[in-house]
Amino acid sequence: IEAVGKAEAEMMRMKAAAYKQYGEAAILSLTLEALPKIAAEVAAPLAKTDEIVLISGTNGGFTGDVTRLVSQIPPAVHALTGVDLSKVLGKIPGAK
Repeated sequence: IEAVGKAEAEMMRMKAAAYKQYGEAAILSLTLEALPKIAAEVAAPLAKTDEIVLISGTNGGFTGDVTRLVSQIPPAVHALTGVDLSKVLGKIPGAK
């Protein structure tokens, strides 16, 4: 148990040193690796849903409602993780 603990501590120390050396690139990498896990957690309750009904108002209709829902994803990710998804995605080469 002690050897496993020491090995895990060493691994964490090495990761911390690498993150420090690579700075923002390491944070970007971690964020991109975490996004599928975050999406899975957000989508998990939807797997138990049989039907979703969107009742559209007169302002923007269905497209406006979907746009509003999608626009809430980056603030939700920021609130959950502290990562500004818009900034992270903007740093990916070729992303707009």
